[in-house]
Amino acid sequence: MMNLSLAGIYFNQDALADFEKLLMVFSQNDQQVFILADDQTKQYCWPLLEPYFQSIQIKINLITIPHGEENKSLHQLNEIWKRLTKAGAGRDSVLVNLGGGVITDLGGFAAASYKRGIQTIHFPTTLLAMVDAALGGKTGIDFEGFKNQIGAFYQPRNVYILTDFLKTLPEKQWRSGLGELIKYNFITGGNIGQLEPFTKMDDRQIRVAIEKSVRFKMEVVTEDPIEKGRRKILNFGHTIGHAFESLGLARKMDLTHGEAIAAGIVAELFISVKLKGLNQKDLTEYLRYYQSLFDPFMLKETDIENVMDLIVHDKKNRAGKVMMVCLDRSGKAVFDVLVEPEQLKECLSWYSELF
Repeated sequence: MMNLSLAGIYFNQDALADFEKLLMVFSQNDQQVFILADDQTKQYCWPLLEPYFQSIQIKINLITIPHGEENKSLHQLNEIWKRLTKAGAGRDSVLVNLGGGVITDLGGFAAASYKRGIQTIHFPTTLLAMVDAALGGKTGIDFEGFKNQIGAFYQPRNVYILTDFLKTLPEKQWRSGLGELIKYNFITGGNIGQLEPFTKMDDRQIRVAIEKSVRFKMEVVTEDPIEKGRRKILNFGHTIGHAFESLGLARKMDLTHGEAIAAGIVAELFISVKLKGLNQKDLTEYLRYYQSLFDPFMLKETDIENVMDLIVHDKKNRAGKVMMVCLDRSGKAVFDVLVEPEQLKECLSWYSELF
């Protein structure tokens, strides 16, 4: 078993205080610190961190890439490596990732692979990244149209969660984060009624919801750091959801990760009803909630074979067999459920007729 130390996770003022102390240590040790941001987080989020660099008089090495899932790519990874190399970054350098899931995935993998590993720190700026993407050490890029095909498990030194960043989010990105909160709700035994407040949370409720998700994920990751067993339940909604997302990227659709996962949950609840005896009522109630909150992902009958091909390439499969996370009931997720091609096709046909 690999020896992976889990990241320290800090919130708000505790996060800023700890980060300031770390910057002083980096400065005293003459370590180079790089910041990876996208064009949006540079504009809206970087101004909150910049004064800390200026007060300690650390040189600012800011690497900026365009925003969007299409930039979680080998091309952008190569650009980050080039910038680090040109600046003479050594193995004692630090890469701070300021952004959503694209930035933490991409930056984490850049840090994991540059000189066989440099320290990395995450500042997640979206709800989705705060509850999921920045936690647990999964890093990587999309490749040849497939989600997260190339990557590594690599734990950040620390994760700093500043809920003030959420005030910069457009409504679409807020809903994207809800997609992951919905996943946690199902696998921790919540009910649809508990999802309702997520659309109108105040600051305290937001903090509570994020902390609950963080605690659960880190408990699971501590038990199973490199996803050999229980950690697989965190992929509920993701087998079909990732295929929807990849199709959306290929078609240049305006579809976020969380929106794709929310749609994937619809389909995977259907499979759970068929294969694991999940109560039909859970699917019916979620479908009503999903349609009230999201613009449904539209799947054409002619896209089904394409989606099935994308699912066959999912990382969770074994020996060419589609393995999925299903629910026996809310709070009882089962991983490595074998789904036969005809069962998958039945599910996708049902989904395409829904909308």
